Amino acid sequence: MIDALRNSSAHVFVDSVQSPVLNDEDAHHLSRVLRLRDGESVSCSDGQGSWVSCTWNSGEVEISGDVVVVQPMHPLLTVAIAPLKGDRTDLVIEKVVEIGIDHIIVLSPVEHSVVRWASNKVPQVMDRYARIARAAAMQSRRVFLPAVSGPVSLANVTGQGVAFAEPGGTASPDAVTTLVIGPEGGFSPTEVAGAPALIDLGPSILRAETAAIVGAARMVAHWRR
Repeated sequence: MIDALRNSSAHVFVDSVQSPVLNDEDAHHLSRVLRLRDGESVSCSDGQGSWVSCTWNSGEVEISGDVVVVQPMHPLLTVAIAPLKGDRTDLVIEKVVEIGIDHIIVLSPVEHSVVRWASNKVPQVMDRYARIARAAAMQSRRVFLPAVSGPVSLANVTGQGVAFAEPGGTASPDAVTTLVIGPEGGFSPTEVAGAPALIDLGPSILRAETAAIVGAARMVAHWRR
């Protein structure tokens, strides 16, 4: 059944796998962008672990297999990141979702943040991030739709399993399920001092977006073995 998921011509999220109906945007994407032909396979997921094989027919999907229910993996893996300049945050969200991260937390501005949104822009930005995560989850054939939340203050990203990415950090991969990535200028000494734990991502100096991708890949490789 995993092969059927991976080999589908397209993967979409629907409200119900018992009676899957595409929204207008997804229907347009499959018909006009991917240009699916009648008879091609489409996998449909409810974003909560259930999915079903379907067949594309005249702009709609028709069920062609049994509903498959996948149990969630534990622990859930989270990346928290301070917004970055340009489209770098978009890139991070896309890639960490493809890698297998379950939850992305967008941080409120920290001391060295360059990006600071006007309050009236926040809903629009967060909606865009959620759309990027959804598209990446469809591309990577995920059956659980990753959550995107925020903005959240750095002080509220605490608890067991939380570690800030910082050179010289000593936290073990066994202890980290939430990786916190700073902005372009890194965390301030005060923020580092208040971190629950610190984890080192290697000997190189990494850009923030690279650190997020590397850290996400390391977490997934460790916990999803």
